Amino acid sequence: MSINTPVKALFNKCSLPISVKLQTVLLKHINTQPNQSCDHFTLNFRDTTYSAEAGGYHPVEIALQKDSAERWSIIYITDFAYMGNYYPELERSVDFDIGNNMTFFTGVGWQAIDAYGVNDFYKIWESNFLSYLDMESYDQIEVSN
Repeated sequence: MSINTPVKALFNKCSLPISVKLQTVLLKHINTQPNQSCDHFTLNFRDTTYSAEAGGYHPVEIALQKDSAERWSIIYITDFAYMGNYYPELERSVDFDIGNNMTFFTGVGWQAIDAYGVNDFYKIWESNFLSYLDMESYDQIEVSN
């Protein structure tokens, strides 16, 4: 695909309303990697000051995979949070498992990705996540393959 290809054309259709802005952010971070021939990347966004005691911005992990047509698919987006009172542990809080068409919400459990309210929740989640990126709330962003 040419350098002038619109970002939206570089991604496969998704069951969630993934914005072009998020797609652009993901591509920007992938394009910083020396090994561009990889077909799978995992991005981790962390606020290193986040703790159970002080709070902060939840860590987020996003996995992408490129197909033979050079188009990306978002496999999952997982938001982690500290859970528990006496010995809090970092656990999955929200999981958009796009590859399996499922979502997970703490307190609700697993449900179909097209269940009532999931798209609306996703839009709010994504808007917040992009705002946190704009505010530079994540001081550690790692890309692995």
